[in-house]
This record gives sequence, structure tokens and C-alpha cells, in this order.
Amino acid sequence: MLPQNPSCRNAKTAMKYKAFPFTDHYKNFSLIEGGHVPAFIFINDPSIIFDPGVSAFGPLYYRTLLPLMPKQQHLLILLTHSHFDHCGAAPYLLRKFQGTQIGASSRAAGVLQKESAIDLIRRFNAEYEEKMADDIKGEDTSFSSIKVDLQLKEGDRIELTNGNCFQVFETPGHTRDCLSYFFPDSGVLVAGEAAGVPEGDFIHSVFLANYEDYISSIEKLRTVEAEALCIAHVGILAGREHIAKYLTASLAAAQEYRSRIERYMDAFNGDKQKVVDTIVTEEYDSKQQHLLNRNPFITNLQAKINAICKLAENKI
Repeated sequence: MLPQNPSCRNAKTAMKYKAFPFTDHYKNFSLIEGGHVPAFIFINDPSIIFDPGVSAFGPLYYRTLLPLMPKQQHLLILLTHSHFDHCGAAPYLLRKFQGTQIGASSRAAGVLQKESAIDLIRRFNAEYEEKMADDIKGEDTSFSSIKVDLQLKEGDRIELTNGNCFQVFETPGHTRDCLSYFFPDSGVLVAGEAAGVPEGDFIHSVFLANYEDYISSIEKLRTVEAEALCIAHVGILAGREHIAKYLTASLAAAQEYRSRIERYMDAFNGDKQKVVDTIVTEEYDSKQQHLLNRNPFITNLQAKINAICKLAENKI
């Protein structure tokens, strides 16, 4: 799906995510519009933007942040992981806001310096830049390597200047470099895609790196006493009861998706390409709107199939 016109998003949210009551605002956390790749912001000192998505949305994020931040205030960018649609606009914001720092895992820090990873991020972002050429005309939205200033890990507690803080949890499975951030003063947990991504009554299970780690990360998130959960591509889910229901459903969805892949692998005698083709037909081609463009969707699907195949190999 191409990025939606941001002004259309709110009208579609209730229908698109009807199974769970998502909102765009909770206390001092907000969602910055951006179609299906919105970012989250925490207005504080410093202000924080989480996962500034594809590069083409850099100007949109900038225009939203600028009036909210005092001129002397710096920006902190926190990445949950290093995928193209979670860090694509970070270089743009670094160029616009002097003194900006970036926090992520040490694994993500390594990825964001690798030329092969940078090339892939550029290629996937280019699809959006081409479609939004008129919107970003005259803007330098190019992606470049990113230096991570704060290399974060499990158990870190980062104090902010006004007495607030956030805690860091390692939540791998979607990728090996996934982190989640919990703000106890606000009760907000920013989990990226560590617990999947809902779309209507369906939860996309995104165990691209390791299935067992993905399950363990969901279980870890269930132990955090969060009052609101920020989920990438969607919005903010408020209320402990709703969060508990969502995480339970996400766990069940992952187990079901694993079984689905295993059934297809058996039916097609281990032919991964046939499994890919079948699921793409069922899950992508049958719909008019999608959370991802086709190429990233297929790349993610191939990774999920490989993750399940590795489970079988490890049991032999």
C-alpha cells in the first residue's frame, strides 16, 4: 500500500483496527501522521521521536516537531530496530535538528554502518520517494549511514533532564536488534514490532529473525505493567486490559502462523517458493490495501519461512 494521505488516516483507523481501540494520543505521547509508517513522539526535555519511518516522511516529521520544541531543546531519536521503515528519516532529522542523538541496540549500531544494509535501506525507501516526488521536491531526504550515540541494552535505565526516565528491554525475534522502551512515569511501553502488527481482526506475526525469541519477547512484554502500548504502523493501545488481550492474541497468532507455514511446507514437500507464492496470493494479492509494499512484504515472508524451517532443523 502506498502511504496514505495523512489527513485520511483518522477516518480509517476505527475501521482498520476495529478489534482493538487504538488512539493517536496518550498523555504526552502522540503519533505523527504518516500513512502506515507513522512515528511516535514524546514531548519532554529532550523530546523523543521513536522510529522515524521511511525517508520520504522526514519533512512531515520535521514540520510536526518544530513548533513543539523550544529552540534550545535537543531531539533524541530512539530506534526499536534497524529496518528501513523505522530509521529511514533519521538522517533527514539529524540534518535539520543540530545536536540530535540516536539511541538503539549495539546490533543496530553495527547494521546501520554496514554498506550492504545501507544499500538495502536506500532501495526500499526509494519506492516511497518516487511515489511522493511532488511532496518532497527540493528536500534532501537521502539516507546515509547512522552513528548510534547511545548503545542501549537490557536493564538500562536512562534518566532524562526533568526527572523522567525510560527503561530498556531487549525484545528480539522480529529482528536480532529489537529493543522496547518503557516510561514508568507515563506508563507507556514503546514496543515497535516486537509483538506483531494488527490489521483489522488479524495480527501480522513478524518473527523474521527467530521464532522462539519472538515468542519469548511477547512473554516478556506481558510482564511489564504498562498502561499504554505503542505499536508500530498502528497507534497507541491504552488500558491494561486491552494490552493484555492484545498480547495474548498476538502470541496465539504467532503460533497459528507457524502451524500454517509448517502445513504448507509439508503440502509442497519443502518447496519454499511454492509456500511463498501461496501465501502471497492469499494474504497480499487478495487485498487492496496493505501495511507494506509488495517487495518488503515478500522479503519478510521469506524470512518467516526460513525462521520456521530453522526450528525443524534444530530438532533433527
